[in-house]
Amino acid sequence: MYLVRLTCRFSVVSLALAASLAAPEVKGQEERVEESQPDLSITTLTEMPVGITSFGAAVCDGAIYTWGGHDGAAHEYYQAGQNSVLRRLALNGQGEWESVHDSKIGRQGLAMVSHAGKLYRMGGFEARNQRGEEQNLHSVATFEQFDPATNQWTELPAMPEARSSFDAVVLGDKIYIMGGWALAGEGNTQWSDTAYAYDLTSADSKWEKLPQPPFQRRALSAAYQGDRLFVIGGMQKQGGPTRAVSIFDPDTGTWSAGPDLPGEDGMEGFGNSSFNVGGQICVTTYGGHVYQLSEDGTAWKKMGSLDSGRFFHRLLPVSDNAFALIGGANMESGKTTEVEVIATKD
Repeated sequence: MYLVRLTCRFSVVSLALAASLAAPEVKGQEERVEESQPDLSITTLTEMPVGITSFGAAVCDGAIYTWGGHDGAAHEYYQAGQNSVLRRLALNGQGEWESVHDSKIGRQGLAMVSHAGKLYRMGGFEARNQRGEEQNLHSVATFEQFDPATNQWTELPAMPEARSSFDAVVLGDKIYIMGGWALAGEGNTQWSDTAYAYDLTSADSKWEKLPQPPFQRRALSAAYQGDRLFVIGGMQKQGGPTRAVSIFDPDTGTWSAGPDLPGEDGMEGFGNSSFNVGGQICVTTYGGHVYQLSEDGTAWKKMGSLDSGRFFHRLLPVSDNAFALIGGANMESGKTTEVEVIATKD
């Protein structure tokens, strides 16, 4: 098993190629492999039009969609610095990013998922100030569905509470939300200690409150494996960033502790992104590491390391053995527009 950083860069590459590329004969390859011992190969898709962090993204009907997020100056939050355009990139290796819909007002720290050919976005916070004004940030409880056939958003029953810096995951026909906090202007922040589910198959569905999570964390990620949900890392209300993992079993309605992410400090869990890829959860972290959860959900395997880490990015599955890393930032170079396709090699 090994990782190869391809020496040439492509503006667009087909997923079939990304998943099947063999290691090129490159001088010095054996030394690099021996040092890192990873088992991934990396190619690229068309770069994003603009670098964004803390945004929503999902794969729907053969395309990557992104919406919201922060595309303004670092550490400054203002209305014009929040992305309002829904963008799409086909995953057939052809074409460029296209603007699908402009909501005019953006949000960041939201969650977006897909189910049965529709997109669902929820929560996030709005900057109600202009650049240079005192920050006035407010989390929202909105819940909306996007139909690619009509290019329109439809309002659905709002979440019971305003929420941002959280995550959502689809398991079966239900959306689950957990983590985050609610911003309501200067000095009015409430950390969330609730979780909810919403049944997407019922026309009169309402948000169902779940048993109380044993944590208060934001900037986390959530993914499913088997019939359980895994809530990974984040920033704690007390105690700083963490690598802790919590597991929720919808069948029994119980929470339990999972295996901590590997790493020397909590920053590995801060702003991470995760998704089920080919039946197992993959996670990418601030430190640039790629981890995979064992089949029984009790341990993490390090699959490799990237040239640079990302946080507040999105990891999305593109096949049973490949996923894309989109957006985010790192401490050295700030926001990135690069879209990397990571393919596992057995």
